[in-house]
Amino acid sequence: MEEVDKILILSLNHLGCEIDENEVSSVGGLDVNGVVGGVVRCVKAINPDCDLPSSLPHNMAQRFRVAAAVAQAVKDVGYPGDVGYQSLLYPNETDIRKIFMFLIEKLPKDTAVVSDEPLNRASLVHREAKRKVSEALGRPWLPAHCCRVVRSHASHPSPVTHYGTYHIQPFSSAHYKFPPHPANVPPESREYYEHHLRRVTSVVGVSRMIATLLNTHAAQLQTSAVLLPTATKESEERIQLETIYSISSDMRAEEKVESKTEGTTETSITPQPSHLALSPFLAATQMVDVKESDKTAMEASSAPVQSEKKTTEEEVRARREEQITALQNDIDTISKKISECTEGIKETESTLVKVSEQMEQEEQQKQQQVADLKVKQKTSSLLPESQANLQRLKAGQKNSEEKMVRLQRQWEEHRQPLSEHLAQLSLQLNNSKTKREESVTELSLLRDKMRAMVQDAARKETALAQLKAQVEKMNKDINRSVYTKRIADISAKVRKQKREIERVLSDTRAIQKEINNLSGKLERTFTVVEGTAYKEAGSKEKVRAVYRAVAGVHEGCSQLVDIIRETGAIQREIADLREQVDLEKSKKVEETLEQLKVDLIQVKKENTLLKEQLL
Repeated sequence: MEEVDKILILSLNHLGCEIDENEVSSVGGLDVNGVVGGVVRCVKAINPDCDLPSSLPHNMAQRFRVAAAVAQAVKDVGYPGDVGYQSLLYPNETDIRKIFMFLIEKLPKDTAVVSDEPLNRASLVHREAKRKVSEALGRPWLPAHCCRVVRSHASHPSPVTHYGTYHIQPFSSAHYKFPPHPANVPPESREYYEHHLRRVTSVVGVSRMIATLLNTHAAQLQTSAVLLPTATKESEERIQLETIYSISSDMRAEEKVESKTEGTTETSITPQPSHLALSPFLAATQMVDVKESDKTAMEASSAPVQSEKKTTEEEVRARREEQITALQNDIDTISKKISECTEGIKETESTLVKVSEQMEQEEQQKQQQVADLKVKQKTSSLLPESQANLQRLKAGQKNSEEKMVRLQRQWEEHRQPLSEHLAQLSLQLNNSKTKREESVTELSLLRDKMRAMVQDAARKETALAQLKAQVEKMNKDINRSVYTKRIADISAKVRKQKREIERVLSDTRAIQKEINNLSGKLERTFTVVEGTAYKEAGSKEKVRAVYRAVAGVHEGCSQLVDIIRETGAIQREIADLREQVDLEKSKKVEETLEQLKVDLIQVKKENTLLKEQLL
């Protein structure tokens, strides 16, 4: 435990405790303030939100409250053992060592975050963008009109430009004019716009393309906002009246207009082959042709509308209402017919189900009647020669009885040796079951011991790995070879203990096996002797005396074995009690009681002072 205590003290010094390693060589040498201070610093390192004092106050009542709060904080961290204010105010070396070991194991580890995402190009770009955005959000904001000044006055990294203003581009746009509408392009210039018109990037450059497009688009929006309110109220009314008149036109005229419109649309819009790449100008030209064809179709459809301007709006509305009423009546009629048909279908389905059930019942009755008919036919075929058939039946019955008696006799001849063999096998089975139960019990005990040893070894190996990790994280100025040697010594001791435990287990296993073999031989010997003597005891007096002597020896041996087992159990209990006595001695109960008496006297004095102050 010396090495463990040194590592614990070194870890507490790293957390800020001022413990002299030359004076304090073990955890038991810490005083109450040192124990409480170390526990509080460990808890704060695990949970930074914890607000506890690192030293105990002088007032006894406050000392108890602080100690109880620290003990509760240790429980909240997840300490599995029993801890209270008495564990801190009256520390026990073993309990304090366990608490410090648990808290130091719970300290946060300085480990790097390992990412499981694939390191492809997209993930790297995403990670770099995320890092850049995080850095930009953490920097001070600089207005756009100051970027040019900062850039011109700081060409090299400086305290002003170290956060990235030197790479910012100013908002500079070039003059750019979009090509005219395809309908307004003269024929002699159409070839230039189709084949020789340059792109935006080649006109204004890549660096100023975004700013130029934004500026040009803003100018277009401003122009459209100025020109849109010029639409007069008369044009809006004319559009509304044309819509109303087109609705009130005759159905035949509408069909003719639609057929004409479809014809014109089909002639104007010709599909292009998929392998021909159209320029933006040609695509716009096609759209203009489509719009013009739609416009001619609308004019053709509005011609009969204008010829029928005498039709008033009220007539149109009345005609529409009549049509809607007629359609509604038709819908109601069709809905009624559908509901009637649905009800008829449901009734037919229910009738069909009933008929199918009746047919199944009749089919079952028919099969039952056919079976009865076959039985009656066979019975009626025997009636013409009833006496002869009766004689044959009696002869067959007699032969069957004789055969049954003969088979019963043969069965008895075979059953007797088989029953004896079965009795022997059952006896052997019982013996083997007893042996197997003993072996299973022994195996379970050995497995429990082995599991406990494995858990102990795993716990020690885990502690060893943690100690190695802590040694690796220590400062470089510490002599690592000393701690490495200590860890190697501890590992050698652990391995030696493990080999010793394995040797003890193997010896125990061999002794237990030998004891079981001897016990089995003894039991079998007594069983054979008692069985032989019991058979001969009825006729001979000497054999009867021998049987009594053997029974007495058997009983005495059983009592001796029981006494030996009880002696072993008592010795184990004595060893456990000695360990408990040593443990209680290590807890320093007398010193704790003396400290409790001193604290009690101090509490009484404080209570007396408080009473005097109150009076």
